[in-house]
Amino acid sequence: MKYPALLVSMTLVSCAHFSEAPKVVTLPYAPELLESIQKSNMSRKPAMSAASLEGKSPRRVYFSSLYYQYLTLSQYLHDDAKIEFCPAFHHDKIETDSRQVPQVALYKASNIDQTGKAYFPELVFNRKFSLKDHHVSIREELEVLCERGESDNYYKFDNLVSYYAGKKDFHSRPGAMASVLKIPVFANYYLMKMLEAGHSVTSAPEELRFIELTQTHWFGQYVASAHEKRDTFIKNKLVHR
Repeated sequence: MKYPALLVSMTLVSCAHFSEAPKVVTLPYAPELLESIQKSNMSRKPAMSAASLEGKSPRRVYFSSLYYQYLTLSQYLHDDAKIEFCPAFHHDKIETDSRQVPQVALYKASNIDQTGKAYFPELVFNRKFSLKDHHVSIREELEVLCERGESDNYYKFDNLVSYYAGKKDFHSRPGAMASVLKIPVFANYYLMKMLEAGHSVTSAPEELRFIELTQTHWFGQYVASAHEKRDTFIKNKLVHR
């Protein structure tokens, strides 16, 4: 099986269920950094923790991750548009509401070349599709999840868990990053962690479960490494608030 077909199969699976048409943006990333991380990961396969194989189902992990990301962006945007009722994930919503979300901060690039801009994915947002628009898009999917228990994007995530998580060839190919970034929990995690204040990425155990389920440890390592490079640009005063 050729893995570039991943997105095609994901689309076919999702279209068979709902006719959602969520707005998406293409987040930039640094190919050379990704390649070095993927190569280092091919020589060793991280062990799956016992906790990652038990507990919440992929469906519940997807909801909890997406809702946590929504709350994080809500805090940054000072938007108190809360989701009051979520019958399909009542317990998971209450559990996530009780958690403290991280602080994120937006910086403006001033003298960064095209390569450097790969570490500031928020720059892709503009007047036509802003961070607020993105926030609304997340909420729309959450409302579908709360009502139906599933969404088109969830099926893409489930397809990754079920068919590609254990495929070494998928995790080693350059296009893997572009593929996973088309799934909201990956794109939002990447975006939120790059915006996170502080000198290193911090993640709660529950927040990392979607990475464990999909065995995309290289993705988590890329985000942490890219955050360090971003911090260097900030220290060099090439960006400002």
